[in-house]
Amino acid sequence: VWLLAGFALFSGAGMQATNVYLPMFAQRELDFSLLMAGAAAAAAGVVGVAARVMWGRRIAGGTGVASLLLILALGAIGGTALLLLAGQTGMPVLMWAGVALHGATVLGVNVVVMAGAMREVEPARVGAASGVVSLGMYVGFASGPLAMGLLLQYSGGFLAGWLFVASGYLLCVVLGLVLRRMTARTAAVAET
Repeated sequence: VWLLAGFALFSGAGMQATNVYLPMFAQRELDFSLLMAGAAAAAAGVVGVAARVMWGRRIAGGTGVASLLLILALGAIGGTALLLLAGQTGMPVLMWAGVALHGATVLGVNVVVMAGAMREVEPARVGAASGVVSLGMYVGFASGPLAMGLLLQYSGGFLAGWLFVASGYLLCVVLGLVLRRMTARTAAVAET
């Protein structure tokens, strides 16, 4: 449960930093109008709703939590890399691809970590386990935009912010690998 909470923390920080600053990024770095900058955030949300349904179906179908979390973290890194490249090159197509990948991956993390918490604990502890995971997620939601804002203010551009977001997702990959190893070890012990 603590690994899931850590994953929720780091992914939540990156998710909210991106959600909050995406319109400003589109306007300042790519010269989008206010309307189109808002449309970029809306597009991420629409893709995110569909992604939550899709990832929920995958986990309901029996796909392992650790495997899904690794896919989501790697995809989130890819989305952030596209946003970073869009800012560096001024190519809107890279931003739109990054927005789509952001929505398709990190916006679906909540479904997977909560389902994972429910799988890992006995029914009497589901409330406490989901509370721990939610705490991690909401601390990430609060700290991510703050960190991104500080980096933006003191660096004058989005490069440091996108690197911050990507590093959080990289920590998610590490947590996903640890979770995969622990799950494999638990399964091996159960078989013996």
